[in-house]
Amino acid sequence: MKKIFVTKESGDREVFSVAKLRASLKKSGARRQQIEEVLNQITSHIRPGMRTSEIYRLSFQLLKSLGKPYAARYSLKRAIMSLGPSGFPFEKYLAAILTENGYRTHTNQIFEGRCITHEVDVVAEIPDKNIHAIIEAKFHNRPGHKTGSKDAMYSHARFIDINESWVAKRKRGAKPAKGELQSWLMTNTKVTSQARQYAECVGMQIISWTYPHGNSLQDLIETKGLYPVTALTTLSKRQKDDLLRIGVVLCKDIVQDAKILKRLRLSPASRNRLIDEIQTLCGGIV
Repeated sequence: MKKIFVTKESGDREVFSVAKLRASLKKSGARRQQIEEVLNQITSHIRPGMRTSEIYRLSFQLLKSLGKPYAARYSLKRAIMSLGPSGFPFEKYLAAILTENGYRTHTNQIFEGRCITHEVDVVAEIPDKNIHAIIEAKFHNRPGHKTGSKDAMYSHARFIDINESWVAKRKRGAKPAKGELQSWLMTNTKVTSQARQYAECVGMQIISWTYPHGNSLQDLIETKGLYPVTALTTLSKRQKDDLLRIGVVLCKDIVQDAKILKRLRLSPASRNRLIDEIQTLCGGIV
């Protein structure tokens, strides 16, 4: 196949890569033969200047037509972006992921800094391990964005102000100022090399879409099947928005609470399709 340039969401052009598309399709869980059939259909539609968003939509529809939760897995990154636009459901989603990984979490907590007060997006703690993390949740609802050094520096500046007050309280023996605070930045996008360099220098922990290897946001989600409700293909946008409004962010929570299923007012057939998608998507975890 000759080189064909396609247009990314950022407006930049890049050479269409069959290998790159194949790798993304593999994450759907589809079988090799199915992936190759999808690839053949997509490559026959590729044209110069085609937007990568069009390629994604075509891939999604072809995977969805296979009748398995392949499309839901494939759409994970975009499903998280659909948690917006306010970003608050994303904070709830991060808290839910961390809770499933053994943390005690709270969202939108007010902390007194040395200079001003701050509203912290997520607090995650494991007291027995002396982990008290204050987390800046950096949310983007459009593809093509990266979280950069300015975001990391802003987040750490807030941490410094909060930490100075925390340390002063701890010295006075005030409660609950026990242990040491940690500075975290979590984002649903990739991060720039400068952001990683700054974080390493100041001791900040960054968890982004693909970083760090083995413990990225994508890893945390896929390892335990912690897919957001926005990934489901058996619910309408209105139904998913309704779930987000009442604080339901994880797919598995739907089948673990009869009241949530009842709220959706599904027919028996639709209810069974939804449960089957969630069970398969979450790998039988629920």
